[in-house]
Amino acid sequence: MYISARHIQEKKEIIKAVDDVSIDIRSCEVFGIIGFSGAGKSTLVRCINLLEYPNAGGKVTVDGVELTSLNSKQLRRQRCNIGMIFQHFNLMPSRTVLENVLYPLAYKGTKKGDKIKKTTELLKLVDLSGRIDNYPSRLSGGQKQRLAIA
Repeated sequence: MYISARHIQEKKEIIKAVDDVSIDIRSCEVFGIIGFSGAGKSTLVRCINLLEYPNAGGKVTVDGVELTSLNSKQLRRQRCNIGMIFQHFNLMPSRTVLENVLYPLAYKGTKKGDKIKKTTELLKLVDLSGRIDNYPSRLSGGQKQRLAIA
C-alpha cells in the first residue's frame, strides 16, 4: 500500500493545526509523527484518513486512488481495504476478542465460516488465539493493542 498526502492544511478557528504538510508512505514502511502536545499530530492523521477533510487544495491518495475526490459512498468502499489503529483502541467491551475482530467483517460478502477462519488466523498472528473468549476488560494494555491491530 502506498499513501501520498499533498499540501495538507487544517485550520481550526484562527489556529493553523497543520500547515502545508506533504508526505509519502510506502508499503511496509514504518512512519512516525512526533511533536509536542497540541502540535497537530492527531489532526494530520485525521486528515490523512479523512476523518477530517483537509482545507482546500489538500489531496490524499492511497494506492493510486485519490480519496479526497470520492463521494461518501465511494470513500466507505475504499475504507474497507484500509486498516486504522487509533490512539484509543475503540474495542467493544461487550464483545469477546473473537467478536471484536469479526465485527468489521460483518459487512463483507464473505461466508461466516471463511470469516471465522480469517479471524482465527489474525488472532494467531497477534498471539491472541488463546484469548478468543475473553472480553477486552480481561486483557492487558499490550493485548488490547494487538487486538486492535488484528
